[in-house]
Amino acid sequence: MGEMSMKKVVIFLLTSIIFLSILTPTTCFAEYNDSIELRADIACMICLDNDEAVFNKNYNKRTAPASLTKIMTALVALEECEDLNVKIVVSQSAIDSLAGTDSSTAGLVPGEEVTMYDLLNCLMVKSANEAAIVIAEYVGGTVENFVKMMNTKAKELGCADTHYVNVHGLDEEGHYTTAHDLYLICKEAMKNPVFEKIVGQTSYTMPKTNKNEERILPATNLMINSNYRDCYLSYVTGIKTGTTDDAGRCIITKASKNGYNYIAIVMGADPKDAKPGEIAENIAFIECKNMVEWTFSNIKYKVVAHEKDIITVVDVEYSWATDTLELVPSADVSALVPANLDSSSVYIKPNTDTPESVKAPIKQGDKIGTATVYYAGKEIATVDLVASKNVNRSIILAAGGLLAAAWENTIGKIVFITIFVFVAGYVALSIYIRKKKGRRKRC
Repeated sequence: MGEMSMKKVVIFLLTSIIFLSILTPTTCFAEYNDSIELRADIACMICLDNDEAVFNKNYNKRTAPASLTKIMTALVALEECEDLNVKIVVSQSAIDSLAGTDSSTAGLVPGEEVTMYDLLNCLMVKSANEAAIVIAEYVGGTVENFVKMMNTKAKELGCADTHYVNVHGLDEEGHYTTAHDLYLICKEAMKNPVFEKIVGQTSYTMPKTNKNEERILPATNLMINSNYRDCYLSYVTGIKTGTTDDAGRCIITKASKNGYNYIAIVMGADPKDAKPGEIAENIAFIECKNMVEWTFSNIKYKVVAHEKDIITVVDVEYSWATDTLELVPSADVSALVPANLDSSSVYIKPNTDTPESVKAPIKQGDKIGTATVYYAGKEIATVDLVASKNVNRSIILAAGGLLAAAWENTIGKIVFITIFVFVAGYVALSIYIRKKKGRRKRC
């Protein structure tokens, strides 16, 4: 006779108490930072489809953002400016404020009339600092007010480690972000079709203005330019570059292929780390390309645990029909894992919230606990564990359980003893009275 069968006999009359709660499976990720050499200080590759990270080197480290700042500048401008064809006059202050900074510019001059759409292209394609200031002055009234708008937007997006001091990204105290926050900002910005179109261009033809002839502005992002074979990838579509002394060489790209969409971020790349044969100035592009190529060649989104897989077995109390219950995932569990996944390397471990025993009644699909899914020792997901079948409760066992539970309590024992004494006394008294009546009749 099994242990649970013995329990049934011992407790004979048991009661049920069951606590159920519902939780959505929560995906985590396994990072592959050691799979390739990552020379940049910060490098991450995050899937836009499910927010899982493949690479996450220092992605919560605060750092100077350089011209990656302009992603937020453009995002706020696009949200606030309804007419992108409105003509804006370049102010003298916008040009003068950059004097001596050796800034990247689009050659705008004071008094030049340009549309908001042209300014956004100057900003994101050519990385023009004066365009950032002109946009800020027009949209915010002042640069300072526009910076407040940028910080407000960052908070709305959940960017806890981002603070802006300027609109162009030149190094300045208190001006910082993280790769994680930049991912959130890029994810939001790429939802805007105008933004996505602008950042995907290899160049922009600036129309003739009242101050300048038509001119071509080449993109600073060499990963989308097929003329630069050491950097180019055909499935990269944007987004932005940046370079300052504090930030190092930086690049953010979107890469899409075979149904997968990623944001790749490299920050703090140093030309001194370039290998023989590499163009030192292109170190961020090369680093990003290596990371993107490795991911698309080696990582796939696969089911690592099926909803019918038996993860663990728990004992069942208060049921005549069964002593045990099999627990299974609430749904198929998928994660970004190596394309040549070895199923023997996947291990699913019940968490401490999964009990050793449960009390009937239980419905199929009831959540009992949770489990963590590991691949090669790395956590890749968590999942709810649910009952694989219905388990009915025995009323007799349930009642016995109530009595057994009460007996374990000191107050319960006192109550039971009191009742027992009362009942025993009552029975004894009844017997005594009957006997006494019997004697009287005989007399």
